[in-house]
Amino acid sequence: MRRFTYLLSLLFLLVCFAQALEVRADTIVITVRSAAGPDPTAIQGAVDQFRADLGGVNNGNAVGSLPSGRREINWDEGGAAANATSFDEVTAAFNTAPTTRGVVLVTDFGFRISGLPSPEFGEINATYPGIFQTFSAPRLFTPVGGNFTIVSFFVPGTTTPALTSGFGAVFTDVDLANTTRLRFFDFNNNSLGVFSVPTANNGLSFLGASFGSAIVRSVIITSGNVRLGRNDQNGNTIDVVAMDDFIYGEPQPTPEPTTMILLGTGLAGVAAAVRKRRKAE
Repeated sequence: MRRFTYLLSLLFLLVCFAQALEVRADTIVITVRSAAGPDPTAIQGAVDQFRADLGGVNNGNAVGSLPSGRREINWDEGGAAANATSFDEVTAAFNTAPTTRGVVLVTDFGFRISGLPSPEFGEINATYPGIFQTFSAPRLFTPVGGNFTIVSFFVPGTTTPALTSGFGAVFTDVDLANTTRLRFFDFNNNSLGVFSVPTANNGLSFLGASFGSAIVRSVIITSGNVRLGRNDQNGNTIDVVAMDDFIYGEPQPTPEPTTMILLGTGLAGVAAAVRKRRKAE
C-alpha cells in the first residue's frame, strides 16, 4: 500500500511537471518587428528595435554561450575570397557545428555569398543588380538549388544544441505577399508560428520575431518561391529573393538534459525509498 502511495505521488509530480511545460508554452509573448521600403533607411528603425528586443550587444565570434546579447551574420567578411566574383565558402563554414556564430545552416545544395565586382549575384543573372540591393554592403546570401534555409542553433564554437530568444533577417526584392516567410520551432519541433515578410519591389524588407526567452530551436526561411537562376523570369507569379543580415538572440544551452538528469535523480531517489520501505516492512 505504501509503495502504491509513493508511485502515485511520483505520477502526480510528473503530471505537474508536464502541466508546467504546457503553461509555459501557452504564455509565450511574441514580439514581431517588420518594415519594408526602397533603401536601408526604410528598415533601419525596425532592425534596431529588434536588436533592442534581444538585448545586450553583438557578441561577434566569442566562443561559448554568453548570458545576454545577440549574434549577427552579415556575410561581408569573406576572407581570402573577398575579391572573387562569388563563392561558396559558406557551405563549409556553416553547414556543420561548431561555428563561432552558433548556427548551422542546411539546404539542398549548399549556399552562395555574392562577391565583387558583382555583389548582387550579377554573375548568376544579369538582371539581379537591378532588383537586388544590400543592407550592409557589399554582399548578399542565398541557398542554391532551392529557396529554403534551415537555421539550427548551437552554443558558439561547440556541437552543443542551443535555443535562442528570437531570429530576424533582411531580404531584398520581396515582390509577392505571403511567399517569403519565417517559421519557428521549439526544441520538440512544435511550431511556434509562421510570419510573412513584407513586400518591397526592388527594395529591402526586414522581419524578426522575439519570444522573451530562449525557446527557439530552429527556423525555416522560405526566400521567394523559386531559386535564383539564369532564366528565372522574375515577376508576376515568380519571385526571386536574396538575403542579407541574420540577427538572433545569444544561443543558450538547451535545458532538457539538465531537466532529465534532475528528473532521473528524483526517480532514483523515489525508487530507493520504495525499496527501503519494502525491506522495513
